[in-house]
Amino acid sequence: MGLTWDTGFIKTLPGMAMTAEVVIGLVGGVFGIVFASGFESFVFWTTVIISGVFLFTHVTNMTQMLEAKFPALMKLHLLYLCIWSAMLTLDLILCIITFKVIVIIVGALLVAFLVDLFQKYRKWKSGGGGSVEAPPVSPAATEPAETGGKY
Repeated sequence: MGLTWDTGFIKTLPGMAMTAEVVIGLVGGVFGIVFASGFESFVFWTTVIISGVFLFTHVTNMTQMLEAKFPALMKLHLLYLCIWSAMLTLDLILCIITFKVIVIIVGALLVAFLVDLFQKYRKWKSGGGGSVEAPPVSPAATEPAETGGKY
């Protein structure tokens, strides 16, 4: 199973959210050199790296293969989104209190994370990932098929 490049994922809502996370995190990391604290720089650069890896696995269609080998991958992605959303929420509150200019980038990144979190949570709750079980076999499929009428 080779890598196939599928940029169509980026045009979907989860793809746009992941791409926004990477791009906004990169912009925040660059502007963070001057305007951000160490905590904010940590959040921005780890977002670029971790969300970038997840985006790469989706664009190259490696996600299904990785979820088959590591069934907990979707839950880990969901946990990552929850933790980083909580850190961004805390940072947004601190930026508002201290009147930091970087609050715009933190807010935009938080929105991207919340959209991605909502999509992943809905997919997880509907059973759309994390399980690699085969579908149940219906009893009709195990019975021999009739070949025609008997005369």
